[in-house]
Amino acid sequence: METQKFQRRTVLIKRSLQLKYIGMVFLSVLVASFIVGADIYYSMAKLVLVENPSLAPAFMQFNKIIVVKLGLYLILMLLISLYISHRFAGPIYRFEKSAQIVSSGDLTHRVSLRTGDELLELQEEFNGMLASLQALIQKDRNLARHLSDRVTDMIKKLPDGSPTQALREDMLSVKMELDHLTKSFKV
Repeated sequence: METQKFQRRTVLIKRSLQLKYIGMVFLSVLVASFIVGADIYYSMAKLVLVENPSLAPAFMQFNKIIVVKLGLYLILMLLISLYISHRFAGPIYRFEKSAQIVSSGDLTHRVSLRTGDELLELQEEFNGMLASLQALIQKDRNLARHLSDRVTDMIKKLPDGSPTQALREDMLSVKMELDHLTKSFKV
């Protein structure tokens, strides 16, 4: 199945999921960056201030530049984590909506994700599952229709009269149940 090409207009599709994801990515990158950055900064500060005290003014200027760059890197990191979370949240949202549609009995529905979205393999499995369920329900529907027709034929063969009237009514009841067996599914 070819994936659709469409654009989402909302950046935060599943706000709580995306914010959790952004927070986890941001915090893990921040902690790793802080550990590596602090180690490099400490080593460089020790080297500059102990070995060459005359470079102290240049080192203070370097500190100002580092603070500005750190702020820019944090903003860039937030934007990247927002983009990545968007690639996951959109498909998850579409799967939730699809599950609601399928739970109402529409087995003709298929999940369609954007090209490049994550979870494309899950889309294929989900759509394959729906196709299998659709085939099974169609098979059961055909069997129920066949049984209903057989019951109709049996009713027609019953002679008229009071002893067989109760049997006729029971068979009509069975026929009605067979006719409605899989009507709640759209296949």
